[in-house]
Amino acid sequence: MTQKSKTSYAALKRSVYREYSRSYDEDRGQFVSGAALMQRIDWALETLRPGGSLLDLGCGTGQLLRQAADRTQGKGLLAGLDLTPHMLRLARAELGCGVNLLEGNAATGLPFKEKSFDVVTSLNLVQELPADAVPSLFDAVYRLLRPGGVFRAVVPCMAEKNQAAEMFRRMAQIRGQMDFRYADELEESLLGVPGFVEKCTEFCPSTAATNAAKSNVRFKLFAGILNDIKNEGLDPNQVQQGVIFFSGRRGADD
Repeated sequence: MTQKSKTSYAALKRSVYREYSRSYDEDRGQFVSGAALMQRIDWALETLRPGGSLLDLGCGTGQLLRQAADRTQGKGLLAGLDLTPHMLRLARAELGCGVNLLEGNAATGLPFKEKSFDVVTSLNLVQELPADAVPSLFDAVYRLLRPGGVFRAVVPCMAEKNQAAEMFRRMAQIRGQMDFRYADELEESLLGVPGFVEKCTEFCPSTAATNAAKSNVRFKLFAGILNDIKNEGLDPNQVQQGVIFFSGRRGADD
C-alpha cells in the first residue's frame, strides 16, 4: 500500500465504524444470532488456557476479550488492536484496565514483540483489509505466536456466485472497503498461507446479509446495498453469505 492509500483506507474505515460503534453490539446480534456469535468466540478461544496470552485483532467493543478474561482467570496477557477510537472507548469502558487495548491499523503492521502470544484471534477482520495487506498480516501473526501457538480467524465470504452477489461484493468494496471473497477461492487462499502447520478451514452459512435486509438495524451500509440491488432489478435474496473458520499453528520447534 502507498502512503496515500494507507491514509484513505484508514479514514474510510474509521468513518464506517464510527457510525457502526453507536449500535455495534445491538446490530451485530441481529446480523448474527447471539448463539452463533458465542459459537465463534468459543471456537476462537478453544486452545486458550488459564495464564495464557492472547491478542484479538479487530477487537471492536471487546466481546471476545471479555470471554478470554474469564478463561485466563486474570493471570494471562490479553491485548486487543482496533483501528477505530470509538470502538476502543467502548471496549475500555467494558473491560477496565485488565486488557491492553491499542489503536492501530492491522493493514500496516502489528506493534507487538515476536513470540508474545499463545493465541491470536480475528473475528471479521481479514475481509476488511486491502487484498495486498492480507499476506503480510498472516506473516506478522506468525511471528507474534509462540512456538505451538494458534491463529484462529473467522472470515465472512460469499456463499454463491451470481449477479446479485457480484453487485453486493462490488458495492461493499466501494462503500466500505470490504473484500467478501467467494468461499472456494478464500479457502484455497487460506490453506496456501505459508509457515503455519495443521492448517484447516471450515465453511458455515451465515444469515448476515439476509438479516441486514430484514432487521431494523441502525447500521445501514448492508441494507442500503441490498436495496440498490433490488432497484437494479436483481433479487437481494440471492445474496448468500457464509464464514470460513481458519485455524493454523506455529510449529513447536520453530
